[in-house]
Amino acid sequence: MNKFESITECISWIENQKRKHEKKDLNDMYALCELFDNPQDSFKVIHVAGTNGKGSIVSYMQSILQVAGYRVGTFTSPYIECFNERIQINKHHIKDEHILHYANMIISKYDLIDDDKKPSFFSFITLMSFLYFRDMKVDYAVVECGIGGLLDDTNVVKPVLSIISNVSYDHMNILGDTIEEIAKNKLGIVKEKTPLVTIQNDQIKQLIKEKCYEMYAPYTVVRKKAITNVRLGIGETKFDYCEYKDVKLRMNGLYQCENASVAIEAVRFLNLQGANISKENVMEGLSKTFWLGRLELVSTRPIIILDGAHNVDGITRLVEYIESIHQHRQVRLILAISANKDKEHMIPLVDNAVDEIIFSSFAYKRSDDAINLFSLSNHKNKLLENDIDKILEYIKKDNWINIFSGSLYFVSELRKKIKALKNK
Repeated sequence: MNKFESITECISWIENQKRKHEKKDLNDMYALCELFDNPQDSFKVIHVAGTNGKGSIVSYMQSILQVAGYRVGTFTSPYIECFNERIQINKHHIKDEHILHYANMIISKYDLIDDDKKPSFFSFITLMSFLYFRDMKVDYAVVECGIGGLLDDTNVVKPVLSIISNVSYDHMNILGDTIEEIAKNKLGIVKEKTPLVTIQNDQIKQLIKEKCYEMYAPYTVVRKKAITNVRLGIGETKFDYCEYKDVKLRMNGLYQCENASVAIEAVRFLNLQGANISKENVMEGLSKTFWLGRLELVSTRPIIILDGAHNVDGITRLVEYIESIHQHRQVRLILAISANKDKEHMIPLVDNAVDEIIFSSFAYKRSDDAINLFSLSNHKNKLLENDIDKILEYIKKDNWINIFSGSLYFVSELRKKIKALKNK
């Protein structure tokens, strides 16, 4: 292959790499890493899986570790604003020149890889993150699984700690049709004698116990009843968890209290391994954490909140948040959903939660037609509008809370649009 000369050409090529065959094991990814002397073994890894909440937990862990003085890499997906945000060190995106450097490094060995074993898009960027973190000498890398866990390309790491956020229905065509099947896949990240932290889920508690027993892995389950004195607002969340009192978060929603509590328990394990992270580091790190597109307040006039909920569990948690703030003023939901999502179950959940729904769409090819979403709703105040500019003008007419949700692609598009309007 020829060397990439421009970042535009490079990213376009990477994003168009498809998997050549159905993945049955991680042998191809192990072989790929071996070609580059196994960079994934050069730093301490915190491996994060789950249906929803992975990105938030990654961000909490990153912030806490950075406050404690560590150099921290993060690998996440998908991105909200730009390709580079997938790979970061201490909250700084990988630079274009580094993407070019590592992309060219990887393709320089393509002659050694059989055509049917060349890396897919996700394999490629996963390896890129490993190489970058190795060369930049990070202390910790907080690595988010793409889909599932067992056969995810990130699962070639040897973590010092594994974390599983919540487990619910999503990607059933890959992970299975039952919670138990999905959980077994995500529990595939549990390694021998490596601690696991997860959130309480009574449906799978026996599976967690059996897997950790099999792997001799100590584990902690965050009990939801241990999260108390929760105070939810539009711009701030507060709660207590065990000895941590009056924890402040910039991120909104009850589920963020759960994600932050997972991070607290993760720190306990890291300190047992020799880390030096104080309670003050944890409190400061949590208070500074910010994650794009998760109940993110982007405007106060009018009030606009962006939330990337894109499956039944995500929408359920969104409705939970709406109910907590609904007493203050009326709520309007602007909803666009990918065609492959469980719309038949998502839309009835929001029908009873808000005062008005506008069904829309987004530019990316996965978007479902707004008319299809509209037809699934029984809301008495439902509208249909594909023009985002018209929606943004329409919501200025009152003082309602406006929440744009249904897809991270939709949230990404909205965020760019609102940012451009603010810069005019």
